[in-house]
Parts: sequence; C-alpha cells; structure tokens
Amino acid sequence: MPSSVLEEKAAAPLKVRARAKVNLIAWDPESPEHVERMVQQRIACGWKYDQVEKWRGLQREGKMTLQWVVLSEDDPDKETKLAQHLLKYPNESTPIHDTAATLGAKPRQSTSLPFTPVGHISLDSESANPDQADASQGMYCITTFYISRAIQSGGLGSAAMDRVESEAVKEPLNAKILSLDTLANSSFENHDLWIQLGFEMPPFSNQDWYERRGYKSWKFVDGHIKQEVNGKIWELDAVFMKKIVA
Repeated sequence: MPSSVLEEKAAAPLKVRARAKVNLIAWDPESPEHVERMVQQRIACGWKYDQVEKWRGLQREGKMTLQWVVLSEDDPDKETKLAQHLLKYPNESTPIHDTAATLGAKPRQSTSLPFTPVGHISLDSESANPDQADASQGMYCITTFYISRAIQSGGLGSAAMDRVESEAVKEPLNAKILSLDTLANSSFENHDLWIQLGFEMPPFSNQDWYERRGYKSWKFVDGHIKQEVNGKIWELDAVFMKKIVA
C-alpha cells in the first residue's frame, strides 16, 4: 500500500489510450534555479552534466534554443506522471519559474509562473559536426533531448518531438531539415555499458525510435561519443540522422 499521497498518485495506472501532451518553456541561462535544475536533469540523464555552463553562453547567443518539456494541463494523466517523476527525483520537487527574457536570441514574454519540468530539448543553429546544422539552409540540429526516466514509456518523448517539429517549421526558424546524432545500435547493445552507468537497459534503442519517426541515417562514426564512467572512458558509436520537415 502506498505510504504517501505522492506514492498513491504514482501507483495509479495510466489510461491506455490517453495521448501525452506537453508544452515547451524556454530555459533561462541567467536563472540560478534553471541552471541548477538543468544540472540535476543532466546527472539523471547520465550525459553532459559538465556542459551546462557552456550551454549558458550558447543559449544567450541564440545558438541553442534549449527548452523545458512540461506536462500540459490538457494531459489527462498529468498528476500521475508528475507524481511518478517526483517519486524518483524528489530533489526536483520545488517548481521553477518562467523567467527567460529571450529564446533564440529574440525577445520573449515570460510569465513568471511556476512549473515543474520533466525533461528538456534544444534546436541548435550551429554544430561542431559538419553538415549537421546550417541556419541559412533551414537545417537545425536536435540536441540535449531528455525525458525523465520515471515516465519515458508514457509517450512524452513523442509528444515533445511532435511539438518541436511543428514549431520548427514556423517563424522565426522556418526549418526545412532537422538533424541529430545519437547512440548507434552497435553501442546500445553493449550490456556492460548500461551496467556501468547504473541504468537498466532501455527497451528500445534511440536509433530505432528515431527511424520510426522518419529520421534517416546518413553517417556512422565509430567511437564518436566519449563517455567517462567510473574513471573509464567509453568510446561509443554514433549514428547521424536527418528528416525533411518542410
């Protein structure tokens, strides 16, 4: 029997046919609470938690458009999903506030309203990898995509990608192509990696998931991803993918 209201909500079954719905709220690189929460979520993600300070500068310059993934009030399972997230990550229980004054180096109207993010995602106009981002050609790169491990199977990843793809083709980006790179199946299937990371092996790979969304592989790079785990550097294979969106 659940021992708290939070556990009771988290134990409630999700409606099978309910479609996840999310909103996106700009990350504020000037806000200590936004920066701290981003570090917390990157630690939970297991990747690039040491890059957040660098991202602050890129967000200011508009080279990143990093946004929080927030459960929509229209999501019929919002309370259950939020409870599941907070049960796993109680250090994220304090809401943060909508304070970002810009997004993509363009002014935006913040609301100062509180919210609890369950993930984040960015569209970048520049990339260190050739042929992955070129704003002049309408090509933007999806990066730093994370959904809380407590609720990853609830359709939130698809909902976030739907939202990003639908917004990307509009002003001010007018995107034509979205690109990304992710862990290739050749490294995903390394069971020792997941054991060392301290995570359960996901039920499906990132590569397979993006392929189902219409992203096409165009390049593989062996050892492209360098990940330190317990003092050991893992050289992991990456797959580069693109999708025509307009």
